[in-house]
Amino acid sequence: MCGRYTLTDPDPARMRARFGLDESAKLAEEARYNIAPTDPVLAVRRRDDGGREAGNLRWGLVPGRWAERRSGAPLINARAETLQRQPAFAESFRERRCLIPADGFFEWRDDEQGKTPVWVSRRDGDVFAFAGLWAALPARDGSGDLHSCAIVTCEPNELLRPIHDRMPVVLSPNHEVRWLEPDVAEDDLLSLLVPAPEELLAVREVVDAVNDVRKDGPHLLEPREAQPQLF
Repeated sequence: MCGRYTLTDPDPARMRARFGLDESAKLAEEARYNIAPTDPVLAVRRRDDGGREAGNLRWGLVPGRWAERRSGAPLINARAETLQRQPAFAESFRERRCLIPADGFFEWRDDEQGKTPVWVSRRDGDVFAFAGLWAALPARDGSGDLHSCAIVTCEPNELLRPIHDRMPVVLSPNHEVRWLEPDVAEDDLLSLLVPAPEELLAVREVVDAVNDVRKDGPHLLEPREAQPQLF
């Protein structure tokens, strides 16, 4: 799964160039080191004219009134293997796909020492995009639409397999283009939802402070100190 991620260098000029956005795109410049479910997150969508637009979407898909009423955790992740048949995600998969920019994500390794947070990023430190889905639900008071999103997950690659049984889909730039195109066959879209190559990514153990969703800042990515052995 993907339950927390980062976007530590959202320089507007960099983001516009990387994701093909025009100069009118309004982009926040605040670095974010602990993006959590229900937060507003940056997403890139295709306009009807073929261009791209950026927007802030709530992380946690709300595909209909039933989702407003449901209890439990928000729909932050969508399994690639069941997108076509899962009612919560099937329509968005067919009609409303997006890119969710990031430069890293967190997982927790569970071993005899307990749960250890790790940060997964590209080896070169560059920004990338998760495969995302989005939905728009009109507000009951007529004040506008709630725009929300979910991150697609897949089986892990060999680097992540010892840490977790799922990982977010990190699209290659060529696959980003295909993911946003409106008339791609569903089977072709599904073929894009594969684990990122192991050699693309690096894993770093980080400090426990990241466990608190209220905390933010570059200190959350500090390397974890080696724990003393009792025996």
